[in-house]
Amino acid sequence: MQNQTQLSFSMNLNKALCISFFFLMLLVIVTIFQLYRTSRSQLEKVIFDDEIIATHIHCVPEIIHSYNKSKNVYGKKNTFFFRYSNNSCSSCINDYLIEILTLQEEIGKEYVWIFPSYPDDRGSRIQLKNELAKYNYLNIPADSLLIPLFGGELKSYFAWINEDGEISMVFIPDRNNVHKTSRYFLEVKNMLKNL
Repeated sequence: MQNQTQLSFSMNLNKALCISFFFLMLLVIVTIFQLYRTSRSQLEKVIFDDEIIATHIHCVPEIIHSYNKSKNVYGKKNTFFFRYSNNSCSSCINDYLIEILTLQEEIGKEYVWIFPSYPDDRGSRIQLKNELAKYNYLNIPADSLLIPLFGGELKSYFAWINEDGEISMVFIPDRNNVHKTSRYFLEVKNMLKNL
């Protein structure tokens, strides 16, 4: 009788483990599918006139995931933003900021934000205030909103926050191909005309 009870308990335990394993695998598959679908939709948003202007597309799901974890902190909607670190290539950042200023003059300052990641100290606050005086900006710590690292280099990026507060049109510029960055800015301008 005791052997039969143990056997029944063991069978029930095996069934429970199998069912738990099945649901765990289902959760993993759904998560992978969601990441694939998200990155695929992002890729589609950076293909214009059959020209792929995306670079480092493999970093996009990480950026989206990081943004989605903390998006309520920023509260921005219908906003184009630029994210970079104090360790990013300074001449590249200056070039991008000049392009952003031109974009800002065309579309309006209210649609453009700069999200740098600098230490929270007096020197950095003064530096940001001087360098970003012409922009809306918010210094966001690197552990709060990802700046991806690839090939030993932090990759700055542009993105759009839509009317639902979701991130889209993530674009990581390539300093060796300014044509793609120009195409990206053109698409942002075209999109804003439709708002």
